[in-house]
Amino acid sequence: MTYLKSLPDDAKVYHVFASRPALYEPFTEACEQIMRGPSPLSRGDRELIGAFVSALNSCPYCHDVHNEAVKAYGIDAELAQRLTEDIETAAVDDRMKPLFALARKSTEGAYRVTQADFDLAYEQGWDDDAIHDVILVACLFNFMNRFVSTLGIEADEAYLAGAGPRIRDEGYASSLDKTIKKAGYRSMT
Repeated sequence: MTYLKSLPDDAKVYHVFASRPALYEPFTEACEQIMRGPSPLSRGDRELIGAFVSALNSCPYCHDVHNEAVKAYGIDAELAQRLTEDIETAAVDDRMKPLFALARKSTEGAYRVTQADFDLAYEQGWDDDAIHDVILVACLFNFMNRFVSTLGIEADEAYLAGAGPRIRDEGYASSLDKTIKKAGYRSMT
């Protein structure tokens, strides 16, 4: 149940976003670019990083929704959880492990991130763009985890069932557009 009186009890993230389009349309476009724009990391990799960060933050809404996207991209649905338990033994390419370690460290205590964390990623052949993108995804999900948890937003089974293919096929911005139209809000674009 959501805590804001202006939202329906079963509100999802896009109901909140649609209630203030001038504020959230630019934010949603930024989410679209972070998660689906050009990057050395695949869209599936970015969804996995988001699900991983959400698991670290104990945010069931974001973890479950984005883990559905992970599955839609053909990635093992249990991988985000395994990564929280032990990055080194998780079944991910060794090249990805320093990126997950960086995402974990930035989530659990960003003040502890050092040049050595970046150097491990560089040693695996990653460039500044890839490292920057990992940090963007981790920061985005740290924000969103706190946002949805604080507002009391929850996902039900029906919502989860369509979340993965919707994210994979339509992205983020089109979901907001559809919610704005359905709710009768006026878009700023």
